Amino acid sequence: MLKTLQGWWRREEGHQQLPDLTLAITKLMVGMMTMDGKIDAEEHAEIVKLLSDHFNISAEESSELIEQAQDTERADLRIENVVKQIVDTYNVDERAAILAKLWRVAMADGDVAFLEEQYINRISGLIGVPACSLTELKEKEEKLFPDLDQSNRYTNNPVGD
Repeated sequence: MLKTLQGWWRREEGHQQLPDLTLAITKLMVGMMTMDGKIDAEEHAEIVKLLSDHFNISAEESSELIEQAQDTERADLRIENVVKQIVDTYNVDERAAILAKLWRVAMADGDVAFLEEQYINRISGLIGVPACSLTELKEKEEKLFPDLDQSNRYTNNPVGD
């Protein structure tokens, strides 16, 4: 009996648990929000708005998702699990739309930092969005933010240094 229970336990440990889809997307957004080394109220508010619009949930539910996504101890929120959930659920165009949301989070504070640019490039590759699509997406999203400060975009200097 004990060996049977130990066998079940080991199988469970090896089983890859995937996060809820809303939490997977929130995790990517929170990753973008924290990439420049600070958590801006503007970026937080943008995530709440995007989640509320995309999943038709309240601002309170969106804030709860953001808090859950910041839990670094959750195995289901490891990047490979988040990526798998998104790739398995969405087609390429839908994944590109997720990247557009990440860009909006990055631009919400009026500045795109070098590490934010690198983050979205990396996520794009992981979720299988072609580079040409990403370039078009960046240009389209940047038009929505005409006053965007891009002075930190091409240097790896945290804001304030």
